[in-house]
Amino acid sequence: MMRWLVCCCVLWSSLLLAAETTPAAPTAETQAAANEVVPAGEPATSAATNTANAVSSAIPTEPTASAAEPTEQDPEYLIQQQDWQKHPDARQFGQNWVLLHKSEQSFQLGVAILLPEWQQTASLLPLSQALSRQGFDCVILLPTPQQQAVNPGDEKQQEAISKQLELWSSRLASVDENLNGSGGHRLLLAQGSSAVWLGQLLNADKLNKPDAIILLNAFYPDKQANQLQATQLSSSTLPILDLYQEEHGNWLTQAAQQRKIAAKRATKLNWRQQTISELTDSPERIKGWLTTLGWK
Repeated sequence: MMRWLVCCCVLWSSLLLAAETTPAAPTAETQAAANEVVPAGEPATSAATNTANAVSSAIPTEPTASAAEPTEQDPEYLIQQQDWQKHPDARQFGQNWVLLHKSEQSFQLGVAILLPEWQQTASLLPLSQALSRQGFDCVILLPTPQQQAVNPGDEKQQEAISKQLELWSSRLASVDENLNGSGGHRLLLAQGSSAVWLGQLLNADKLNKPDAIILLNAFYPDKQANQLQATQLSSSTLPILDLYQEEHGNWLTQAAQQRKIAAKRATKLNWRQQTISELTDSPERIKGWLTTLGWK
């Protein structure tokens, strides 16, 4: 009898233990999650990944600068601007930096605005100082790399060209605002590619027209742009002095020849083209030309 009771107890204990260890039947939710299939070609994402993506998409990003955007964001331009700020002749006209040489004479002959080629400002400093000794208040505008990067003769770059013209116009307007008390004549001197942009500005009527123009080694490395410059400047009624170094490059020589032909076709009698050996020859040539205009 005792043995039978012991056997029953052992059997009952085994049944209870088996019931506790048997796994529960899966629910519909857990079964569906286990059987979920990720579509081919789409990576499986976790909740953490989805959250990160949502946060990153909500953060605004800065647009990438293009060649057509204002050049104030160009690293080379910013470096040159910082260098100019250290120069003793530097002045700030609104948002623009310029180099200013006041007239060294007791009289005011006028204002001379110099538009340098990119990275050629140093070559104009002696000329600016020479003109100030002749009686001009001389302002040298800060050049930009975009005046070479944007081709004013390329019809496909119209948007970039328009932005450059607005930029040039704004800078020239700031000079007028800060030197509005200066009397006398208004002289505009353009070097290199600046001369091509000057032709565009005159044609679009986007600047306060000067009394005379001086071109110094004027050219752009594109035949169409140089032809456009020659046509636009030769159609102007303003007197123009065209100085260039004849042995200074093929593009320069070709551009000068294009301007000479355009001036003849337009019968522009107040256009004088001369060759110079060195840039140091330009102050005397300019002085003599201004005398013939009656500016002395």
